[in-house]
Amino acid sequence: MICTKTDALEIFMKEHLDKSRYEHSLGVERMARTLAGIYGCDEAKTGFAGRYHDIAKCFDQETMDEYVRRYDLSESLIGNKSLAHSKVGAAILEHEFGVSDEEVLEMVRWHTTGKAGMNTAEEILYVSDAIEDGRGYAGLKALQKLAREDLDAACIAIMEFAIDDILSKGKVLDKDTIEARDYIITKIKQKDRREND
Repeated sequence: MICTKTDALEIFMKEHLDKSRYEHSLGVERMARTLAGIYGCDEAKTGFAGRYHDIAKCFDQETMDEYVRRYDLSESLIGNKSLAHSKVGAAILEHEFGVSDEEVLEMVRWHTTGKAGMNTAEEILYVSDAIEDGRGYAGLKALQKLAREDLDAACIAIMEFAIDDILSKGKVLDKDTIEARDYIITKIKQKDRREND
């Protein structure tokens, strides 16, 4: 069992997420389970991580900063809700709801930025967050199709879009995202070389 306090976790989620974020979370859970089935990952774990990945997303800045300090997370997260919510969410799951499965915690912890060395389950959550059915951007269906056929390609497409979007807004790009992108690019190149040898 991933969590023995699921009822309390559900209450927490419903109390702290607005309706659209709650619906998004359910959509990510569904997509994560679908992709886990395709790529041979544990559907229960990826589904759980998908459902609860954004439990801290709707905190105001003061509350987010309080959680960052409470769980002794990186000071670089202070004042940055966008980056902090995934790290805070993982800390809440671990410390307040007793989630001890490190794979689940890592999926939640890195779903915003990605990281170098991402495993398949972490890629699944990262991709599912961007392509769940409730997202309404142009090209969603094509990206969903790509994710079902080539997870790495979908992951890199989403990362490239995120990087362009962040830079176009004049924001600072998190180093973890750059390292994650470089890792996936290297992984794709190595796969291509193996297939061509």
